[in-house]
Amino acid sequence: MKKITIIACLIFGSFSSIVSQTLSIGPVVGVNVSRFGTEAEADDVVGLSLGALANYSINEHVGLSAKLLYSQLGAGTTVTDAYTRLHYLQMPISLVYYFNEGGDKFRPKIYAGPYFGTLLRANNEINNEMVNVFNKRDIGGQLGLGFNYLVKSRTWLNVDLGYGKSFTDISVSDLNKLYNSSFSLNVGLSFPIGND
Repeated sequence: MKKITIIACLIFGSFSSIVSQTLSIGPVVGVNVSRFGTEAEADDVVGLSLGALANYSINEHVGLSAKLLYSQLGAGTTVTDAYTRLHYLQMPISLVYYFNEGGDKFRPKIYAGPYFGTLLRANNEINNEMVNVFNKRDIGGQLGLGFNYLVKSRTWLNVDLGYGKSFTDISVSDLNKLYNSSFSLNVGLSFPIGND
């Protein structure tokens, strides 16, 4: 029993040391340009995103990134001034590949992965509630590119330009299938957890 306790402490200590050197968190803010798929009469609407990010480096070139975001999506129409605004709590999770070397200040990157969204609210241009028109869940994929820039020791400016699309129909109607489609630009600042 004593040996198991010692081994568990060593493993936990090593894991804590690794996490403290490679995990960073911070705020993120951005903008979304979205529409409902490729509908002929759909038009883009611009929305806000804000929340928090976490980055974990597996090695010098590969990492994981997760965000927890309040995101405004939706669509307009080319026929009238009407639009639909969807308010989501989203969690994108990405596998990230970083270019250049670990000690470089400028690190271009590419990323891809799934996202999971929960609808918080839906409204139209005159602020009428439309939450019963849309499914509560939105599951999709996202990919993009960007860069991290070293602001000071282990503190990084994160810039991501991405595209996301629903895998699931977000409409409750059987007559009309709708899918979120959006381009996003997010800027964040990540701070290290723990000491070198």
